[in-house]
Amino acid sequence: MIIISFWQLKIALLCLKLTIMTEQLYQSLSWIPEYATGVWVTLSAILVFTLLRVGKRQQVGSALFNLGIGVLALIWLYPLITPYFYPIETGLILTLITFGFSIYYYSRLAREVAKLHLLLVPQLIWLSLSTLYLLLVLISKFKA
Repeated sequence: MIIISFWQLKIALLCLKLTIMTEQLYQSLSWIPEYATGVWVTLSAILVFTLLRVGKRQQVGSALFNLGIGVLALIWLYPLITPYFYPIETGLILTLITFGFSIYYYSRLAREVAKLHLLLVPQLIWLSLSTLYLLLVLISKFKA
């Protein structure tokens, strides 16, 4: 006779609920691949505009400007690299790296150039959503 404790049952139900929530969240974010190219182009244009403003207020070769060029290069590397390797895993790694550098660039802009950091908010929101989506895709891939 198998006896299941209250806590074992509660943990099993919690895992089931998390699985259902993960699937629902994955479905609610399924629009991301369809709009990724348009968002990528828009965010690149915003970052180029930000770089032009940084170049105008500071020198073009300043550390802040070079950091922005690095973030832009990471954003442009994404579609060049991911199709040739494991797309989901490589995409997640590149997204996390880009996210980290974007947060760092955002904080540097906030300290050095007034209000210009706000132009990076759409990029940070997009990177948050795409990171969450890629994590859910990875979970679904390994769950199957």
